[in-house]
Amino acid sequence: MKKPLLRFAILICFGTVFLSACFKKSDFEPVLMTTTARLFISNSESASGAFNLQIIKAADSTVLLPSLQINNGAQDGNGILFVPTKNILFQLSRAQRSIRVYTSANTLFEASLPTNIILDSTLTSGREIAYDANNDVLFVANNTDSTLRVYEKVSTLNGKYVSKKLKLSAEPWGIVFDKTQNRLFVVMDKNALRVEVFNNPSGRAIWRIIPDLRFFINGYKTNGVSARLHGIAYAPQRDMLFVTEIGSASGNNFNKDGGIYIIEKVSRITNNSSILATRTIYGPNTELGNPVDIAIDERNTKGFIYVAEKANKKILVFGFGDNGNVSPIRDYTSSFSPEAIDIGY
Repeated sequence: MKKPLLRFAILICFGTVFLSACFKKSDFEPVLMTTTARLFISNSESASGAFNLQIIKAADSTVLLPSLQINNGAQDGNGILFVPTKNILFQLSRAQRSIRVYTSANTLFEASLPTNIILDSTLTSGREIAYDANNDVLFVANNTDSTLRVYEKVSTLNGKYVSKKLKLSAEPWGIVFDKTQNRLFVVMDKNALRVEVFNNPSGRAIWRIIPDLRFFINGYKTNGVSARLHGIAYAPQRDMLFVTEIGSASGNNFNKDGGIYIIEKVSRITNNSSILATRTIYGPNTELGNPVDIAIDERNTKGFIYVAEKANKKILVFGFGDNGNVSPIRDYTSSFSPEAIDIGY
């Protein structure tokens, strides 16, 4: 009887280890390492026939090709966000000052219509979006008036709605919500070269807010006074931050002067500090010109960086360990101008 019992105990132990390896450390939600990543792309075209929403259903395959393209009328598509735990997809249309909400994102097809469309006439220049799932709150970076827009109970909203405004010290562009520590990372555009972090963003009172942490990305400053930060992504399991710089938005070499800052040990950054990036991806081989947005697959067996490269109309893929003037691992050349991306698995 001892041997069967021993085998049973070993099987239980092995099963426990296996299951533990398939869960995120951050929030203990199951994420199988073999699950295929999907990439959601929001394109900035305003033409009536444009596919403003594209989905690559096998983002971690060797060949990147859209599996689904939707002409959904989201002119000047900007921020896009997929919430796997709720099967919701949000997409922002800057031109129409609206947010499209798809509540069955896993079953979208070519003719899919949004479940709801939120219309906010005060949303003058919506860029990136972030979502607090626990409180059902959507944040939008509105760069022209230096505000974060807040949409409470967003999954239930439809039609006209005026968002709450949180006033910032500069013009925001990229934003990302870290649910593990209930904080919002915000990239400041123009020459700020600054990231600001706000704890408990859903609980902030209306109007001017002060960051709990702010720091400057210094040292590399690949484009000097022309440097402009745009996209941002955070890997909580690895405590790594990824920030894109577009350099010049137009003019000579505007399609060659972009880069990515990779910052490790984010938890050790002190307030008002000036930091050096751990690594940068920058140079002509990278094909980075205007990398307006970034998404990451931080799973242990993956470690991929996805970039929406607007100037060259490409989706570029790099590895977490890449550094310097490196070529992309793979890419997708689009007929459209990708403005924002998100990843889900």
